[in-house]
Amino acid sequence: MREIRCAALGFSGALFFASATAAFAGEDRDLLPQDNGFVTLQVENDLFAHIANTDRHYTNGLQGSWLSSPREMPGWMGPLTKLPVPGRFEASTISHHRVGVSLGQAIFTPDDTETSTPVPDDRPYAGWLHLTFTLQTVYRTNSNSAMQDQWKLDLGVVGPAALGEQAQNNWHVLIGADEANGWDNQLENEPGVNLTLERAWRSDLFATPEVMGFETDFIPHGVLALGNVQTYAGLGGTLRFGPDLPDDFGPPRIYPGIGGSEWFHADSGFDWYLFAGVEGRAVARDIFLDGNTFRDSPSVDKKNFVADFKLGAVAVVGRARVSFTHILRTREFHGQDKPDQFGGITIGWAL
Repeated sequence: MREIRCAALGFSGALFFASATAAFAGEDRDLLPQDNGFVTLQVENDLFAHIANTDRHYTNGLQGSWLSSPREMPGWMGPLTKLPVPGRFEASTISHHRVGVSLGQAIFTPDDTETSTPVPDDRPYAGWLHLTFTLQTVYRTNSNSAMQDQWKLDLGVVGPAALGEQAQNNWHVLIGADEANGWDNQLENEPGVNLTLERAWRSDLFATPEVMGFETDFIPHGVLALGNVQTYAGLGGTLRFGPDLPDDFGPPRIYPGIGGSEWFHADSGFDWYLFAGVEGRAVARDIFLDGNTFRDSPSVDKKNFVADFKLGAVAVVGRARVSFTHILRTREFHGQDKPDQFGGITIGWAL
């Protein structure tokens, strides 16, 4: 349990650091009055999508995040906040810039966690512990159209230093489940650096009709990622359905599942909506399948095209937003017997 407590303290420390940074950074409070930033906790686990208590492939993700209130960016960051935009957004006003920081951990195992010997035809054991720094820019037009750009820089470690074994097995001891016995075969320690650019649109170009008196909208998104952990390009979109859809971009995911925003409007007493989406990715590198970059390690023959399908629901109650997402991920490597399924729970608070 010591490692779990350390991880919890790490999340708290990151959030405290981020809040302290906000207190001293220059902000433009006139952009969105009463907006003091957001704190988000996310957990993804295959248990949420299976009746049986099993661990398989991407078995757990945990992330705590802080996103700032709107603020002015220093001049040297101008190129990052002024990327080329479609013509309809050229005359728009940039509603706000935000910065954020997250602390996350992801755990991967083969399907057979009972054996202590390597499983050559299944994905290797791996842990990924990282800090993510975010720069977000939102463009708005005079209509209800908006576009969101997000730069994300991951700095972390893959391997035993990521504490995947300790987090999983100590949790299993706590709940009375069997321990995973093959962690001696996990990927070796390797520093991880990844840079990701995400763009999402909410535009009249993708207008959708009302259905049975409920509003609908469609939010497409794209992503480019480059690094020794994951290198890929992806496209996708999310369809939402509800009585009064907010003008945000939906709930976030622990990526490589993208789309969504950690910010949301918390000025209503209660709101809800349902959503469904898909994202396809062309994958050039995935360290959790390809193995370590600079040394020999367990690996599998990955597939270069992967898709996520998602269904979920969101409820906004006062200053809190809660979402549940069920994800089906197509086969990620040759020899994988079936797609993976897992669920995600996200809780956000407006500060």
